[in-house]
Amino acid sequence: MPLFSIVIPTYNRGSYIRATLDSVRAQEFTDYEVIAVDDGSTDETLSIIREHAWVRVLQQDNKGPGAARNYGVSQTSGLYIAFLDSDDLWFPWTLKTFYKVIANQNYPDLVAGKLLKFHDDYELQQIQNDPFKIDVFEDYYATSKERYFVGACIMVVRRAKFLEVGGFRNQPVYAEDCDLALRLGLVRGFVQVLSPTTLGYRQHATNARRDYARIYLGTAQLVESERGGKYPGGEVRKSDRLRLVTLHTRPFSLACAKHGHHRYGWTLYWKTFLWHLRMFRWKYLIGFPLVAIWHAIRRHNEERVPRVAEQLL
Repeated sequence: MPLFSIVIPTYNRGSYIRATLDSVRAQEFTDYEVIAVDDGSTDETLSIIREHAWVRVLQQDNKGPGAARNYGVSQTSGLYIAFLDSDDLWFPWTLKTFYKVIANQNYPDLVAGKLLKFHDDYELQQIQNDPFKIDVFEDYYATSKERYFVGACIMVVRRAKFLEVGGFRNQPVYAEDCDLALRLGLVRGFVQVLSPTTLGYRQHATNARRDYARIYLGTAQLVESERGGKYPGGEVRKSDRLRLVTLHTRPFSLACAKHGHHRYGWTLYWKTFLWHLRMFRWKYLIGFPLVAIWHAIRRHNEERVPRVAEQLL
């Protein structure tokens, strides 16, 4: 049984998947297996993956990243699952860093790496294997005041715990990784890697983070799951959960307001209004309406000028 099972979901990533797999092959720590799940790609992604004989390839119809990761995990045998998105890159020391965390901290159930956003590969050339530094907690909820992000792209989780909580949502929505982290909120031990950087998080025009409709659906589900009591901890850990849920809703609602998705932004604002009031988040409660109104006026004026110009011609 390998220590790590690396699960790589992919959909139409022919431009990036080869570099992603090469970064796995370059790992200094080698006790792992790799499973790539092609989520119904229509480009050359599948043929590129098959060039790598050491990768186990699975296929399914297009169902979204959560379902693809779940399928991949169902075919793994490792003690821990390490997720890697098919447009991102690991550094040679990434798995070695995760192994060091696990061995030094008595095999915690959940580990989060450190990511660095980049646009071009040359931006990563100066990244070094900096001195090992971590932040250790009893569980993930205990990090609620630290503002740590635990996304699928940097998540390493004990396989048994992943299966115990039911894995990712199978619906084709985003923020499914945030939901999983919340359901893993009370597992034994959480470690955040502070150094070295473990992931190059590629920024490009087809990033999933640009699909506002799917992100909204997933983010709204975080709110409804908390309201419905679907996350562990009861009243005792409610404050921790609210801080973590709103850690995701606040920046996304503001992004919606700034980029013309006003309905999404305002809906999340009102859905979480009382939570923010409970947490005395006055800056957000007052600031969001101001930001939303200012951008709405600005967008209206930008659209109005061309119409006026056309009338004058």
